[in-house]
Amino acid sequence: MVAVVGALLFWPVVELADPAPVAPGGVQVESDDTTATATWTRGPATAFRVQYSENLDFSDAQTQQVERNTFALSSLIPGTTYFLRVSSVRGDKVSRPSPLVRFTTGFSYVAPKLVVDSKTSASLSASWTSDATTKEKVKYEAQLDKDEVFSDPKTKTVSKRTAKFTKLGYKATYSTRVRIVGPTGVALSPWSDPETRQTLRSAPLRVASFNVLKSSKANWSARRLAIAETIRSQEVDVAGLQEATPVTVAGGIRQYADIVRVLGPDWALTEDSKGATGEARTVYNTKRLELVDHGYEEIPGSTRFGVMRYITWAIFEQKSTAKRFVFLNTHFVTSKASSRFSHRTASAGQMVRLANSISKGELPVVMAGDFNSAAHRNNSNGVYRTITGGGFVDPLIRSGKLGAAEKLTNADLKTVNKYARQPRRDASAPMIDHIFVSPMRVLEWETVAKLDGSGRFIGTIPSDHNMIRLTVYLP
Repeated sequence: MVAVVGALLFWPVVELADPAPVAPGGVQVESDDTTATATWTRGPATAFRVQYSENLDFSDAQTQQVERNTFALSSLIPGTTYFLRVSSVRGDKVSRPSPLVRFTTGFSYVAPKLVVDSKTSASLSASWTSDATTKEKVKYEAQLDKDEVFSDPKTKTVSKRTAKFTKLGYKATYSTRVRIVGPTGVALSPWSDPETRQTLRSAPLRVASFNVLKSSKANWSARRLAIAETIRSQEVDVAGLQEATPVTVAGGIRQYADIVRVLGPDWALTEDSKGATGEARTVYNTKRLELVDHGYEEIPGSTRFGVMRYITWAIFEQKSTAKRFVFLNTHFVTSKASSRFSHRTASAGQMVRLANSISKGELPVVMAGDFNSAAHRNNSNGVYRTITGGGFVDPLIRSGKLGAAEKLTNADLKTVNKYARQPRRDASAPMIDHIFVSPMRVLEWETVAKLDGSGRFIGTIPSDHNMIRLTVYLP
């Protein structure tokens, strides 16, 4: 009601509503790896409501009310993006939020420097350097995936600065990355740059042939050590031995088993029964090769010349590449009598047929042996003509064919040394000990002998034959 007094009008007094507070301005955030400090202009407010979240829609937001125009955030996750907003509070009224401020926490450490290598066809090995010291309680999280998106990674958390991923695809390409994490798995560094690497496609295979001379000859107690050292020094994967007899030696074991014993626990025989394969035995390194199958054939008519001879065979899988190959080993009859020439030629034909039967034209083949062929390496030699005519390659001949050795070491050293302290050299030496291959890359041929500068044997001469060794790459 309006009151009239004389000529004056009077309206009743009305109290105006307190206006809603205004959103703070000038919101800023400074952060490090696990903490941050937010500040803003104060304005006419009695308090402020701070909200922050890892999510843009502020789901799972944390809310704090403070009286000052600053707020300290703690226990943040390193390398994480956060969103923050502030509202003014006066009484029971709350302003609308300030514009969003986005900030990202840093890291305690820089990203590790990563190196990735493949030593087998089914594994990758990662190693890295880090600015974290060994005294700091940190771990490392390594990831591997088929692409750099890492949408479905294999993850390993390790304390050391190495990680190995196994059971991978053959010739497959993978990306790897690593970062430093805390004891609870919180990231303390950014991810390293991804390293892309393909699992191993090829690796050297070292094959050998070695007539070790029967144990009844010379000083076996010393020679056994020299034989094993010769094989080990060349890092041989598989060796065809000849004259590794089933005769019992000191310790109550057969000669060929004694060689394996001296070689060590990583070595095995493809066949260790007394009655099988005679003195033609094959030994292999079990860490590098897996024996898939094996067998042997008698060489017909060989007992006519003194003792049954055999051609032994084995299928191996090279563990580093998962590639398989056939390895044959033999010891043909000896003597220069004409009847032996034809027998050895027939034996070579048997060996070629056996190799083709086992490989089925699919697996690469290595043929090792003491072929006892006094003729030179040419077509006048029946054994040589038969084997090379069967499609197998002589690595010693610079023919330009796949299988010719790229490097020759001591190739002119005669494989039969006859225990001469200074072994003879002859580039056209008869084909006694030899290794033939199906077409494959042959990196090196070496006639192995431990000689001094004057060409004389050093120490115990292992056998009256020198070991021959090839380094090949399976196709």
